[in-house]
Amino acid sequence: MNNLYKLKNLNKIINISSFNKTNYIKNVMIFSSSSSLLSTNNGRFYSSDKTLKKPLSIGQPTHETHPHLLKKNEITKGIPMEEFKERRDRLMRNFPIGFAIALFTPPEPMMSYDIPWEFRQNTNFNYLTGFNEPEAVLLLVKTSEIDHQSHLFVRERIAAKEKWDGPRCGSENVQKYFGIDFGYNLTLKDGIPILGKLIENSLDGKIYCNTTPWDGLSDKLQPYLKNVNFYTIETFLQKNRLIKSKNEILMMLNSCEIAGKSFSETMKYVGGNSGKPLNEYQVSAYFEWCVKDKGAKRLSYPPVVAGGDNGHTLHYIQNNQTLVDGELLLMDAGCEYWSYTSDITRTFPINGKFTEAQRDIYEAVLDVNKRCIELCKEGESIESIHSKAIELTDNHLKRLGITNANNPNDYTLYFPHSIGHYLGMDTHDTLDFGYSVKLEPGMIITIEPGIYISKYDQNVPEKYRGISIRIEDNVVIPDSNSPPIVLTHLAPKEISQIESIMSNKI
Repeated sequence: MNNLYKLKNLNKIINISSFNKTNYIKNVMIFSSSSSLLSTNNGRFYSSDKTLKKPLSIGQPTHETHPHLLKKNEITKGIPMEEFKERRDRLMRNFPIGFAIALFTPPEPMMSYDIPWEFRQNTNFNYLTGFNEPEAVLLLVKTSEIDHQSHLFVRERIAAKEKWDGPRCGSENVQKYFGIDFGYNLTLKDGIPILGKLIENSLDGKIYCNTTPWDGLSDKLQPYLKNVNFYTIETFLQKNRLIKSKNEILMMLNSCEIAGKSFSETMKYVGGNSGKPLNEYQVSAYFEWCVKDKGAKRLSYPPVVAGGDNGHTLHYIQNNQTLVDGELLLMDAGCEYWSYTSDITRTFPINGKFTEAQRDIYEAVLDVNKRCIELCKEGESIESIHSKAIELTDNHLKRLGITNANNPNDYTLYFPHSIGHYLGMDTHDTLDFGYSVKLEPGMIITIEPGIYISKYDQNVPEKYRGISIRIEDNVVIPDSNSPPIVLTHLAPKEISQIESIMSNKI
Protein backbone atom coordinates (compact mmCIF):
# COMPACT_ATOMS: atom_id res chain seq x y z
CA MET A 1 0.00 0.00 0.00
CA ASN A 2 2.96 2.35 0.54
CA ASN A 3 3.78 2.17 -3.17
CA LEU A 4 0.16 2.88 -4.08
CA TYR A 5 0.13 5.88 -1.73
CA LYS A 6 3.28 7.25 -3.39
CA LEU A 7 1.80 6.60 -6.81
CA LYS A 8 -1.38 8.52 -6.06
CA ASN A 9 0.67 11.54 -4.87
CA LEU A 10 3.21 11.73 -7.72
CA ASN A 11 1.67 14.85 -9.24
CA LYS A 12 -0.41 16.20 -6.37
CA ILE A 13 -1.24 19.86 -6.85
CA ILE A 14 -2.89 22.02 -4.19
CA ASN A 15 -4.88 24.89 -5.70
CA ILE A 16 -5.49 27.87 -3.42
CA SER A 17 -8.06 30.30 -4.80
CA SER A 18 -8.03 33.90 -3.59
CA PHE A 19 -11.06 36.08 -2.82
CA ASN A 20 -10.83 39.79 -3.66
CA LYS A 21 -13.30 41.45 -1.27
CA THR A 22 -12.78 44.98 -2.60
CA ASN A 23 -13.55 44.07 -6.22
CA TYR A 24 -16.55 42.04 -5.10
CA ILE A 25 -18.14 45.00 -3.29
CA LYS A 26 -17.28 47.40 -6.13
CA ASN A 27 -18.83 45.22 -8.85
CA VAL A 28 -21.95 44.27 -6.93
CA MET A 29 -22.93 47.83 -5.96
CA ILE A 30 -22.43 49.60 -9.31
CA PHE A 31 -25.87 50.68 -10.55
CA SER A 32 -27.87 53.86 -11.25
CA SER A 33 -31.44 54.83 -10.53
CA SER A 34 -32.19 55.07 -14.26
CA SER A 35 -30.80 51.61 -15.07
CA SER A 36 -33.22 49.31 -16.88
CA LEU A 37 -31.11 46.31 -15.86
CA LEU A 38 -32.28 46.32 -12.24
CA SER A 39 -35.68 45.90 -10.66
CA THR A 40 -36.73 46.03 -7.05
CA ASN A 41 -38.86 43.70 -4.98
CA ASN A 42 -39.25 44.13 -1.24
CA GLY A 43 -36.12 46.23 -1.15
CA ARG A 44 -33.98 43.70 -3.00
CA PHE A 45 -32.40 44.36 -6.38
CA TYR A 46 -32.46 41.78 -9.20
CA SER A 47 -30.91 41.85 -12.64
CA SER A 48 -33.38 41.52 -15.51
CA ASP A 49 -30.53 40.80 -17.96
CA LYS A 50 -30.60 37.02 -18.24
CA THR A 51 -28.06 36.85 -21.07
CA LEU A 52 -25.52 34.09 -20.41
CA LYS A 53 -22.35 33.60 -22.35
CA LYS A 54 -22.47 30.09 -23.70
CA PRO A 55 -19.12 28.29 -23.41
CA LEU A 56 -17.76 27.02 -26.72
CA SER A 57 -18.38 23.31 -27.14
CA ILE A 58 -15.98 21.47 -29.46
CA GLY A 59 -17.56 18.03 -29.28
CA GLN A 60 -15.50 16.69 -26.37
CA PRO A 61 -14.98 17.85 -22.77
CA THR A 62 -12.81 20.90 -22.17
CA HIS A 63 -12.13 22.89 -19.02
CA GLU A 64 -14.59 25.52 -20.23
CA THR A 65 -17.51 23.10 -20.61
CA HIS A 66 -16.51 20.48 -18.00
CA PRO A 67 -14.50 22.23 -15.24
CA HIS A 68 -15.50 19.44 -12.84
CA LEU A 69 -13.58 16.96 -15.03
CA LEU A 70 -10.65 18.81 -16.59
CA LYS A 71 -8.07 21.29 -15.35
CA LYS A 72 -7.19 24.32 -17.48
CA ASN A 73 -4.13 22.71 -19.04
CA GLU A 74 -5.59 19.26 -19.67
CA ILE A 75 -6.68 17.92 -23.07
CA THR A 76 -7.99 14.73 -21.51
CA LYS A 77 -8.27 13.96 -17.82
CA GLY A 78 -4.87 13.56 -16.19
CA ILE A 79 -2.89 14.35 -19.36
CA PRO A 80 -1.87 18.01 -19.96
CA MET A 81 -1.31 19.58 -23.37
CA GLU A 82 2.46 19.67 -22.83
CA GLU A 83 2.57 15.89 -22.50
CA PHE A 84 0.87 15.46 -25.86
CA LYS A 85 3.43 17.83 -27.40
CA GLU A 86 6.26 15.84 -25.82
CA ARG A 87 4.85 12.64 -27.29
CA ARG A 88 4.97 14.14 -30.79
CA ASP A 89 8.44 15.53 -30.19
CA ARG A 90 9.70 12.15 -28.99
CA LEU A 91 8.28 10.40 -32.05
CA MET A 92 9.90 12.82 -34.52
CA ARG A 93 13.20 13.21 -32.70
CA ASN A 94 15.15 10.46 -34.47
CA PHE A 95 13.95 11.06 -38.05
CA PRO A 96 15.67 13.16 -40.78
CA ILE A 97 14.60 16.66 -41.84
CA GLY A 98 11.70 16.48 -44.28
CA PHE A 99 10.39 13.21 -42.84
CA ALA A 100 6.58 13.14 -42.72
CA ILE A 101 4.10 10.99 -40.80
CA ALA A 102 0.37 10.90 -41.54
CA LEU A 103 -2.13 9.34 -39.14
CA PHE A 104 -5.69 8.75 -40.28
CA THR A 105 -8.92 8.28 -38.34
CA PRO A 106 -11.74 7.47 -40.79
CA PRO A 107 -15.51 7.91 -40.41
CA GLU A 108 -17.15 5.92 -37.62
CA PRO A 109 -18.26 2.43 -38.69
CA MET A 110 -21.97 1.92 -39.15
CA MET A 111 -23.95 -0.67 -37.22
CA SER A 112 -26.73 -0.64 -39.80
CA TYR A 113 -27.70 1.82 -42.52
CA ASP A 114 -27.42 5.25 -40.83
CA ILE A 115 -26.95 3.98 -37.26
CA PRO A 116 -23.28 4.26 -36.19
CA TRP A 117 -21.43 2.23 -33.61
CA GLU A 118 -20.22 4.20 -30.62
CA PHE A 119 -17.05 5.93 -31.81
CA ARG A 120 -13.70 5.03 -30.25
CA GLN A 121 -10.68 6.98 -31.46
CA ASN A 122 -7.75 5.19 -33.10
CA THR A 123 -5.32 4.55 -30.26
CA ASN A 124 -2.19 6.05 -31.80
CA PHE A 125 -4.14 9.08 -33.05
CA ASN A 126 -5.53 9.56 -29.56
CA TYR A 127 -2.10 9.13 -27.95
CA LEU A 128 -0.56 11.89 -30.10
CA THR A 129 -3.43 14.40 -30.09
CA GLY A 130 -6.18 13.69 -27.54
CA PHE A 131 -8.57 14.63 -30.36
CA ASN A 132 -11.76 12.57 -30.21
CA GLU A 133 -13.54 12.97 -33.57
CA PRO A 134 -13.61 10.71 -36.62
CA GLU A 135 -12.64 11.85 -40.12
CA ALA A 136 -9.36 13.56 -39.26
CA VAL A 137 -5.72 13.49 -40.34
CA LEU A 138 -2.65 14.35 -38.28
CA LEU A 139 0.40 15.23 -40.35
CA LEU A 140 3.79 15.69 -38.67
CA VAL A 141 6.71 17.09 -40.70
CA LYS A 142 10.30 17.26 -39.42
CA THR A 143 11.47 20.83 -40.13
CA SER A 144 14.86 20.99 -38.39
CA GLU A 145 17.16 18.88 -36.24
CA ILE A 146 15.21 19.87 -33.14
CA ASP A 147 11.72 20.78 -34.36
CA HIS A 148 8.72 19.70 -36.40
CA GLN A 149 5.40 21.11 -37.56
CA SER A 150 2.05 19.59 -36.67
CA HIS A 151 -1.00 19.86 -38.93
CA LEU A 152 -4.48 18.65 -37.99
CA PHE A 153 -7.16 18.28 -40.68
CA VAL A 154 -10.68 18.00 -39.24
CA ARG A 155 -14.35 18.04 -40.21
CA GLU A 156 -15.78 21.43 -41.09
CA ARG A 157 -18.28 22.95 -38.66
CA ILE A 158 -21.70 22.78 -40.33
CA ALA A 159 -24.63 24.05 -38.28
CA ALA A 160 -27.17 21.71 -39.90
CA LYS A 161 -25.08 18.63 -39.11
CA GLU A 162 -24.19 19.81 -35.61
CA LYS A 163 -27.91 20.25 -34.91
CA TRP A 164 -28.35 16.49 -35.34
CA ASP A 165 -25.02 15.01 -34.26
CA GLY A 166 -23.57 17.54 -31.83
CA PRO A 167 -20.72 20.06 -31.92
CA ARG A 168 -17.50 19.65 -33.86
CA CYS A 169 -14.11 21.16 -33.13
CA GLY A 170 -13.50 22.87 -36.48
CA SER A 171 -10.12 24.00 -37.78
CA GLU A 172 -10.30 27.35 -35.98
CA ASN A 173 -10.10 25.69 -32.55
CA VAL A 174 -7.33 23.15 -33.17
CA GLN A 175 -4.44 25.28 -31.96
CA LYS A 176 -6.10 26.54 -28.78
CA TYR A 177 -7.47 23.25 -27.49
CA PHE A 178 -4.91 20.71 -28.77
CA GLY A 179 -1.63 22.62 -29.11
CA ILE A 180 -1.36 21.77 -32.81
CA ASP A 181 0.51 24.26 -35.02
CA PHE A 182 -1.96 24.42 -37.93
CA GLY A 183 -5.60 23.44 -38.32
CA TYR A 184 -7.56 22.95 -41.55
CA ASN A 185 -11.04 21.89 -42.55
CA LEU A 186 -10.83 18.64 -44.47
CA THR A 187 -12.74 19.87 -47.54
CA LEU A 188 -12.00 19.79 -51.27
CA LYS A 189 -11.65 23.57 -51.39
CA ASP A 190 -9.52 23.93 -48.24
CA GLY A 191 -7.66 21.19 -46.40
CA ILE A 192 -7.44 18.39 -48.96
CA PRO A 193 -5.27 20.38 -51.45
CA ILE A 194 -3.00 21.48 -48.58
CA LEU A 195 -2.73 17.93 -47.24
CA GLY A 196 -2.03 16.66 -50.75
CA LYS A 197 0.77 19.18 -51.31
CA LEU A 198 2.37 18.43 -47.92
CA ILE A 199 2.33 14.70 -48.70
CA GLU A 200 3.63 15.32 -52.22
CA ASN A 201 6.58 17.33 -50.85
CA SER A 202 7.57 14.77 -48.21
CA LEU A 203 11.16 13.56 -48.06
CA ASP A 204 12.06 11.36 -51.07
CA GLY A 205 8.37 11.06 -51.93
CA LYS A 206 7.78 8.78 -48.93
CA ILE A 207 4.98 9.12 -46.41
CA TYR A 208 4.80 7.01 -43.25
CA CYS A 209 1.35 6.11 -41.94
CA ASN A 210 -0.61 4.15 -39.40
CA THR A 211 -2.37 1.05 -40.67
CA THR A 212 -5.89 2.52 -40.62
CA PRO A 213 -7.41 2.52 -44.16
CA TRP A 214 -9.62 5.34 -45.41
CA ASP A 215 -10.54 4.66 -49.02
CA GLY A 216 -12.80 7.70 -49.42
CA LEU A 217 -9.97 10.10 -48.55
CA SER A 218 -7.45 8.24 -50.70
CA ASP A 219 -9.68 8.80 -53.74
CA LYS A 220 -9.81 12.56 -53.09
CA LEU A 221 -6.03 12.74 -52.64
CA GLN A 222 -5.28 10.69 -55.76
CA PRO A 223 -4.10 13.66 -57.90
CA TYR A 224 -1.29 14.28 -55.35
CA LEU A 225 -0.21 10.68 -54.84
CA LYS A 226 1.26 9.82 -58.25
CA ASN A 227 4.89 9.91 -57.05
CA VAL A 228 4.33 9.11 -53.38
CA ASN A 229 5.09 5.78 -51.69
CA PHE A 230 3.39 4.79 -48.43
CA TYR A 231 5.05 2.86 -45.59
CA THR A 232 3.73 1.74 -42.23
CA ILE A 233 5.12 3.29 -39.07
CA GLU A 234 2.96 1.32 -36.66
CA THR A 235 5.89 -0.18 -34.73
CA PHE A 236 7.42 3.27 -34.07
CA LEU A 237 4.05 4.54 -32.85
CA GLN A 238 3.66 1.60 -30.47
CA LYS A 239 7.22 1.87 -29.18
CA ASN A 240 6.48 5.25 -27.60
CA ARG A 241 3.53 3.71 -25.75
CA LEU A 242 5.45 0.80 -24.18
CA ILE A 243 6.70 2.85 -21.23
CA LYS A 244 4.04 4.87 -19.44
CA SER A 245 4.54 8.33 -17.96
CA LYS A 246 3.70 9.06 -14.32
CA ASN A 247 0.43 10.64 -15.47
CA GLU A 248 -0.45 7.57 -17.50
CA ILE A 249 0.27 5.22 -14.59
CA LEU A 250 -2.04 7.28 -12.40
CA MET A 251 -4.79 7.02 -15.02
CA MET A 252 -4.20 3.26 -15.24
CA LEU A 253 -4.51 3.08 -11.46
CA ASN A 254 -7.84 4.91 -11.64
CA SER A 255 -9.10 2.49 -14.28
CA CYS A 256 -7.98 -0.54 -12.28
CA GLU A 257 -9.46 0.75 -9.03
CA ILE A 258 -12.82 1.42 -10.67
CA ALA A 259 -12.85 -2.10 -12.11
CA GLY A 260 -11.57 -3.62 -8.85
CA LYS A 261 -14.33 -2.02 -6.77
CA SER A 262 -16.85 -3.15 -9.36
CA PHE A 263 -15.63 -6.74 -9.07
CA SER A 264 -16.20 -6.58 -5.32
CA GLU A 265 -19.71 -5.18 -5.81
CA THR A 266 -20.47 -7.82 -8.46
CA MET A 267 -19.39 -10.62 -6.11
CA LYS A 268 -21.76 -9.20 -3.49
CA TYR A 269 -24.54 -9.01 -6.10
CA VAL A 270 -24.08 -12.66 -7.08
CA GLY A 271 -23.87 -13.73 -3.44
CA GLY A 272 -27.01 -11.77 -2.60
CA ASN A 273 -28.90 -13.59 -5.36
CA SER A 274 -27.75 -17.07 -4.34
CA GLY A 275 -30.51 -19.60 -4.90
CA LYS A 276 -32.23 -17.43 -7.55
CA PRO A 277 -32.10 -18.22 -11.31
CA LEU A 278 -29.45 -15.62 -12.13
CA ASN A 279 -28.16 -15.44 -15.72
CA GLU A 280 -24.64 -14.64 -16.94
CA TYR A 281 -25.90 -11.61 -18.89
CA GLN A 282 -27.40 -10.12 -15.72
CA VAL A 283 -24.00 -10.32 -14.02
CA SER A 284 -22.39 -8.76 -17.10
CA ALA A 285 -24.91 -5.91 -17.09
CA TYR A 286 -24.45 -5.30 -13.37
CA PHE A 287 -20.66 -5.02 -13.71
CA GLU A 288 -21.04 -2.61 -16.64
CA TRP A 289 -23.39 -0.44 -14.60
CA CYS A 290 -20.91 -0.44 -11.70
CA VAL A 291 -17.95 0.81 -13.77
CA LYS A 292 -20.00 3.44 -15.60
CA ASP A 293 -21.46 4.63 -12.31
CA LYS A 294 -17.86 5.32 -11.20
CA GLY A 295 -16.95 7.35 -14.29
CA ALA A 296 -15.70 4.81 -16.83
CA LYS A 297 -16.91 5.48 -20.38
CA ARG A 298 -17.09 1.88 -21.55
CA LEU A 299 -15.92 -1.67 -20.92
CA SER A 300 -12.40 -2.50 -22.10
CA TYR A 301 -13.71 -5.44 -24.17
CA PRO A 302 -16.74 -7.76 -24.30
CA PRO A 303 -16.59 -9.35 -20.84
CA VAL A 304 -16.24 -13.06 -20.17
CA VAL A 305 -18.91 -14.08 -17.65
CA ALA A 306 -18.57 -17.84 -17.68
CA GLY A 307 -20.46 -20.07 -15.28
CA GLY A 308 -19.35 -23.67 -14.72
CA ASP A 309 -17.86 -25.43 -17.74
CA ASN A 310 -18.16 -22.27 -19.86
CA GLY A 311 -14.98 -21.13 -18.11
CA HIS A 312 -13.16 -23.80 -20.10
CA THR A 313 -13.62 -21.58 -23.19
CA LEU A 314 -10.98 -18.87 -22.73
CA HIS A 315 -12.83 -16.07 -24.56
CA TYR A 316 -16.40 -17.12 -23.86
CA ILE A 317 -18.55 -14.01 -24.45
CA GLN A 318 -22.00 -15.40 -25.21
CA ASN A 319 -22.94 -14.80 -21.53
CA ASN A 320 -26.39 -16.36 -21.89
CA GLN A 321 -26.45 -19.37 -19.55
CA THR A 322 -28.15 -19.66 -16.17
CA LEU A 323 -25.75 -19.86 -13.24
CA VAL A 324 -25.80 -23.15 -11.30
CA ASP A 325 -25.51 -23.41 -7.53
CA GLY A 326 -22.26 -25.13 -6.54
CA GLU A 327 -20.34 -24.13 -9.68
CA LEU A 328 -17.78 -21.38 -10.21
CA LEU A 329 -18.12 -18.13 -12.13
CA LEU A 330 -15.03 -17.07 -14.08
CA MET A 331 -15.28 -13.38 -14.92
CA ASP A 332 -12.78 -11.54 -17.14
CA ALA A 333 -13.68 -7.85 -17.42
CA GLY A 334 -12.29 -4.34 -17.25
CA CYS A 335 -13.13 -0.75 -18.05
CA GLU A 336 -11.80 2.13 -20.10
CA TYR A 337 -11.28 5.30 -18.11
CA TRP A 338 -10.33 8.34 -20.20
CA SER A 339 -8.68 6.05 -22.79
CA TYR A 340 -6.82 3.84 -20.27
CA THR A 341 -7.86 0.23 -19.80
CA SER A 342 -7.95 -2.33 -17.03
CA ASP A 343 -8.06 -6.10 -17.54
CA ILE A 344 -8.98 -8.24 -14.54
CA THR A 345 -10.05 -11.84 -14.06
CA ARG A 346 -11.52 -13.24 -10.88
CA THR A 347 -13.13 -16.62 -10.23
CA PHE A 348 -15.62 -17.07 -7.41
CA PRO A 349 -18.26 -19.58 -6.25
CA ILE A 350 -21.81 -18.84 -7.40
CA ASN A 351 -23.23 -19.74 -3.98
CA GLY A 352 -20.49 -17.84 -2.15
CA LYS A 353 -18.63 -20.86 -0.74
CA PHE A 354 -15.71 -22.76 -2.31
CA THR A 355 -15.86 -26.55 -2.22
CA GLU A 356 -12.73 -28.40 -1.14
CA ALA A 357 -11.88 -29.35 -4.74
CA GLN A 358 -12.46 -25.79 -5.98
CA ARG A 359 -10.29 -24.51 -3.17
CA ASP A 360 -7.47 -26.91 -4.16
CA ILE A 361 -7.34 -25.60 -7.74
CA TYR A 362 -7.88 -21.98 -6.68
CA GLU A 363 -5.00 -21.99 -4.21
CA ALA A 364 -2.73 -23.50 -6.86
CA VAL A 365 -3.57 -20.74 -9.36
CA LEU A 366 -3.28 -18.04 -6.70
CA ASP A 367 0.17 -19.31 -5.76
CA VAL A 368 1.33 -19.01 -9.38
CA ASN A 369 -0.24 -15.56 -9.61
CA LYS A 370 1.57 -14.22 -6.55
CA ARG A 371 4.94 -15.75 -7.38
CA CYS A 372 4.85 -14.46 -10.95
CA ILE A 373 3.94 -10.95 -9.77
CA GLU A 374 7.14 -11.02 -7.69
CA LEU A 375 9.06 -11.57 -10.96
CA CYS A 376 7.69 -8.39 -12.56
CA LYS A 377 10.99 -6.55 -12.43
CA GLU A 378 13.40 -4.76 -14.73
CA GLY A 379 15.38 -7.19 -16.91
CA GLU A 380 12.75 -9.92 -16.88
CA SER A 381 10.37 -10.44 -19.81
CA ILE A 382 6.86 -11.77 -20.23
CA GLU A 383 8.51 -14.78 -21.83
CA SER A 384 10.79 -15.47 -18.85
CA ILE A 385 7.91 -15.03 -16.40
CA HIS A 386 5.82 -17.40 -18.50
CA SER A 387 8.54 -20.04 -18.27
CA LYS A 388 8.34 -19.84 -14.49
CA ALA A 389 4.54 -19.99 -14.64
CA ILE A 390 4.76 -23.22 -16.66
CA GLU A 391 7.09 -24.77 -14.12
CA LEU A 392 4.90 -23.79 -11.16
CA THR A 393 1.64 -24.83 -12.81
CA ASP A 394 3.06 -28.17 -13.95
CA ASN A 395 4.19 -28.89 -10.39
CA HIS A 396 0.74 -28.12 -9.01
CA LEU A 397 -0.98 -30.29 -11.64
CA LYS A 398 1.25 -33.21 -10.69
CA ARG A 399 0.83 -32.58 -6.96
CA LEU A 400 -2.96 -32.62 -7.29
CA GLY A 401 -2.91 -35.78 -9.40
CA ILE A 402 -4.38 -34.05 -12.44
CA THR A 403 -1.43 -35.00 -14.61
CA ASN A 404 0.25 -38.35 -13.93
CA ALA A 405 1.50 -41.49 -15.63
CA ASN A 406 -2.07 -42.48 -16.50
CA ASN A 407 -2.97 -39.10 -17.98
CA PRO A 408 -1.51 -38.64 -21.50
CA ASN A 409 -2.24 -34.88 -21.41
CA ASP A 410 0.46 -32.45 -20.30
CA TYR A 411 0.17 -28.95 -18.80
CA THR A 412 -0.68 -27.30 -22.17
CA LEU A 413 -4.21 -28.74 -22.07
CA TYR A 414 -4.84 -27.15 -18.68
CA PHE A 415 -2.81 -23.93 -19.07
CA PRO A 416 -2.89 -23.13 -22.81
CA HIS A 417 -2.16 -19.38 -22.86
CA SER A 418 0.61 -16.95 -22.00
CA ILE A 419 1.08 -15.67 -18.46
CA GLY A 420 0.31 -12.16 -19.64
CA HIS A 421 0.51 -9.33 -22.18
CA TYR A 422 1.26 -5.60 -22.37
CA LEU A 423 -1.51 -3.28 -21.17
CA GLY A 424 -2.23 0.41 -21.68
CA MET A 425 -4.57 2.35 -23.93
CA ASP A 426 -5.45 -0.97 -25.56
CA THR A 427 -6.23 -4.16 -23.69
CA HIS A 428 -3.73 -6.13 -25.77
CA ASP A 429 -1.37 -3.17 -26.06
CA THR A 430 1.57 -2.64 -28.44
CA LEU A 431 1.04 -5.91 -30.31
CA ASP A 432 4.06 -5.38 -32.58
CA PHE A 433 6.36 -6.15 -29.64
CA GLY A 434 7.01 -9.76 -28.72
CA TYR A 435 7.12 -11.20 -25.24
CA SER A 436 10.91 -11.53 -25.23
CA VAL A 437 11.36 -7.74 -24.85
CA LYS A 438 13.18 -6.90 -21.61
CA LEU A 439 10.88 -5.22 -19.13
CA GLU A 440 11.68 -1.65 -18.11
CA PRO A 441 10.31 0.62 -15.35
CA GLY A 442 6.99 2.13 -16.40
CA MET A 443 5.83 -0.83 -18.47
CA ILE A 444 2.52 -2.39 -17.45
CA ILE A 445 1.70 -6.06 -18.00
CA THR A 446 -0.94 -8.54 -16.92
CA ILE A 447 -0.23 -11.64 -14.83
CA GLU A 448 -2.97 -14.20 -15.45
CA PRO A 449 -2.25 -17.86 -14.67
CA GLY A 450 -5.06 -20.36 -14.95
CA ILE A 451 -6.06 -24.00 -14.78
CA TYR A 452 -9.00 -25.14 -16.92
CA ILE A 453 -10.46 -28.64 -16.58
CA SER A 454 -13.33 -29.77 -18.78
CA LYS A 455 -16.15 -31.63 -17.05
CA TYR A 456 -15.78 -34.25 -19.80
CA ASP A 457 -12.07 -34.96 -19.13
CA GLN A 458 -12.10 -38.59 -17.98
CA ASN A 459 -8.35 -38.52 -17.28
CA VAL A 460 -8.78 -36.18 -14.31
CA PRO A 461 -10.06 -37.14 -10.84
CA GLU A 462 -13.84 -36.65 -10.88
CA LYS A 463 -13.87 -34.03 -8.12
CA TYR A 464 -11.82 -31.65 -10.29
CA ARG A 465 -13.87 -31.98 -13.50
CA GLY A 466 -15.62 -28.82 -14.61
CA ILE A 467 -13.40 -26.51 -12.55
CA SER A 468 -11.86 -23.62 -14.50
CA ILE A 469 -10.00 -20.85 -12.68
CA ARG A 470 -8.04 -17.79 -13.81
CA ILE A 471 -6.73 -14.96 -11.61
CA GLU A 472 -5.49 -11.87 -13.46
CA ASP A 473 -3.83 -8.72 -12.14
CA ASN A 474 -2.34 -5.61 -13.77
CA VAL A 475 1.21 -4.81 -12.68
CA VAL A 476 3.57 -1.84 -13.12
CA ILE A 477 7.25 -2.69 -13.59
CA PRO A 478 8.98 -0.64 -10.85
CA ASP A 479 12.43 0.88 -10.65
CA SER A 480 15.20 -1.34 -9.31
CA ASN A 481 14.69 -0.33 -5.68
CA SER A 482 10.95 -1.00 -5.42
CA PRO A 483 8.59 -3.98 -5.49
CA PRO A 484 6.09 -4.40 -8.35
CA ILE A 485 2.98 -2.22 -8.09
CA VAL A 486 -0.29 -4.15 -8.37
CA LEU A 487 -2.83 -1.70 -9.81
CA THR A 488 -5.72 -4.15 -9.36
CA HIS A 489 -5.33 -4.38 -5.58
CA LEU A 490 -9.01 -3.55 -4.97
CA ALA A 491 -10.27 -6.63 -6.83
CA PRO A 492 -10.66 -9.34 -4.12
CA LYS A 493 -8.71 -12.54 -4.72
CA GLU A 494 -8.13 -14.17 -1.31
CA ILE A 495 -10.58 -17.00 -0.62
CA SER A 496 -11.54 -15.67 2.82
CA GLN A 497 -12.14 -12.19 1.41
CA ILE A 498 -14.29 -13.44 -1.47
CA GLU A 499 -16.43 -15.63 0.80
CA SER A 500 -16.92 -12.79 3.29
CA ILE A 501 -17.97 -10.35 0.57
CA MET A 502 -20.40 -12.83 -0.99
CA SER A 503 -21.98 -13.65 2.38
CA ASN A 504 -22.38 -9.89 2.98
CA LYS A 505 -20.07 -9.94 6.01
CA ILE A 506 -17.94 -7.11 4.61
